[in-house]
Order: sequence, then structure tokens, then C-alpha cells
Amino acid sequence: MEQKVSPPTDKERAWVASQIEVASKFVEAFSPPDAGQPLTLAALDRSFTAWLSTEPTDDQLVNGAINCVSMAFGQFLVDGVGLAWVIASDKQGSDLAVHGLPGKGDVLVYPANFVAKRWERRETNFLEASYKQIAEQVQAVAQADAGKPWWKFW
Repeated sequence: MEQKVSPPTDKERAWVASQIEVASKFVEAFSPPDAGQPLTLAALDRSFTAWLSTEPTDDQLVNGAINCVSMAFGQFLVDGVGLAWVIASDKQGSDLAVHGLPGKGDVLVYPANFVAKRWERRETNFLEASYKQIAEQVQAVAQADAGKPWWKFW
């Protein structure tokens, strides 16, 4: 099966929104100076770092933290880079992702997998830097495509 993207359902969109609300509470709990402020990638980085320092082991809590941080990260990519939430499906299954430049670059980021991999490596302070890198790469692909004359196929 080839990779296919489709719009998320209303229920999936509502779940993403609820996870972003949880991310605000996560920041309140793990980075109190950022409490009550608009959610930022810097605050999420600080909170994730503080949370990791607690050496969490409960799978349910770990999954909850990964979900809220990753969905907030995905929403930053949607709002700031112009990607869109999708359900990406292939022979491995289906998952929430953010997608952009369809047919031109087909940028696809799986936020939950992205954050989970960093959890496995106990990596910290990656959200702001990763956002910047992804934004630059999307912009470079968009500009490269925009600069190509319509009649040039190579």
C-alpha cells in the first residue's frame, strides 16, 4: 500500500485540541514560571526537560506526556509553517501527522513518533531547534518549487 493522507475526523481534531490543553497543564506543572502564559516551544522544551529529570516510569504517564507535547508541537507546525493535520496511512498502519506541500515536496512529520524517539534517547531542548529546522526546510522546498518555470520538468 502506498502512503495516503486524508483529513482527520472531527473526533481526531477534538482529541488534538484536548491534548494541546493538556500541554498547557503540563507546562504549569513542570515549568511554573511559564504558567498562565501563551504556550511556546521554549516553555515546552523547559517542561519536557524538567519532566524527564523526574525519571518517569509509568507507561500511562509517559504516553500522556508524549501525546500532549507532540500534539502541541504539531500544532506549532500547522500554525507557523502552514502544514495541515492529516491521517497518514501506509502498510504499517495509520497515524496522526502534519503534512504540507502536497505534490511538491510532500512534507510529512509524525509529531508523536518525533517526540517518542527523543523520549527514548532522553533528549531535551529539541522542540525549538527542530521547529526552526523544519520551517527552514519547508521554506527551501517551497521556494525551490516556486522558482522553477512551469514548462521545465527537470
